[in-house]
Amino acid sequence: MDLNLLKEKREHGDFLFPIGFYSMKYYDRSEMLDLHWHDELEFLLMTSGTATFRVGDLLYGVEEGQAVFINSGEIHSARSDCGTWGFSAIVFHPSLLNSNPYDKIQNDYINPIKNKQFAFSTVISGREPWERELLDHLKKIIEIAAEREYTYELLIKAHLYAIFSLLLRNARTKTGQNPTYRCDRLKNVIQFIQANYSRQINISELSGIAGMSEGHFCRYFKKIVAKTPIEYLNYVRIAKACDLLRNTDRKILDIAMDVGFNNFSYFIDRFKKYMKITPADYRKKYSF
Repeated sequence: MDLNLLKEKREHGDFLFPIGFYSMKYYDRSEMLDLHWHDELEFLLMTSGTATFRVGDLLYGVEEGQAVFINSGEIHSARSDCGTWGFSAIVFHPSLLNSNPYDKIQNDYINPIKNKQFAFSTVISGREPWERELLDHLKKIIEIAAEREYTYELLIKAHLYAIFSLLLRNARTKTGQNPTYRCDRLKNVIQFIQANYSRQINISELSGIAGMSEGHFCRYFKKIVAKTPIEYLNYVRIAKACDLLRNTDRKILDIAMDVGFNNFSYFIDRFKKYMKITPADYRKKYSF
């Protein structure tokens, strides 16, 4: 179980070069990339197996050798029916693309990218020549990042500019209502749960925050998060309980009450469901 909150807090790179590189491999079909979002842009290059990515409201099947583009703020997750699957990720802050604030590159290309004025392809399949060229740039960035030779930062930024040149030439201008507006409302609900998990929360309150009827809200939440609102609330509470079990010596009963469980037996039941272990055994195994 991923104990991070849904909005990713990880720092990618540093202030001078805000980009991070990660390789992930999963060996069980029950493992998944949990639903989350971040302010950074991201490319995920499938290195093995196949997976289904959810980006906003939509599902995309992605095969080995293909890539996924995640724009800033887009809520996303992934799961696979393969026994083994994995990807390499390039995650970077939009500011990495910045040029001189008064030049043509910044005004005509970088600012529209940062302001999400274009609808870019989500999946880079490699079927078109420009897609194959883009995939080659992604592979080259991963190689350069691994070697980290002198001027590697310059080379990476050059490849990123080439990638966005390809994306821009094959993008369309956004028109009408933002298709992710419902996901944005869902983010408000998730942030509310994360801030108020320790008190009693009901469906009526959550659906009001989302601006939906209770039935519509529950169906939409389950579709996007793959958990009911109550299951997700319990997920957050258990994550908080794990943190307290690892880092404090407080009584387990007190921890259960603090994270919002009024029934200790129900807390034990939910903890064992999510963590496959009792709270006491979890503390023994993971506490410092």
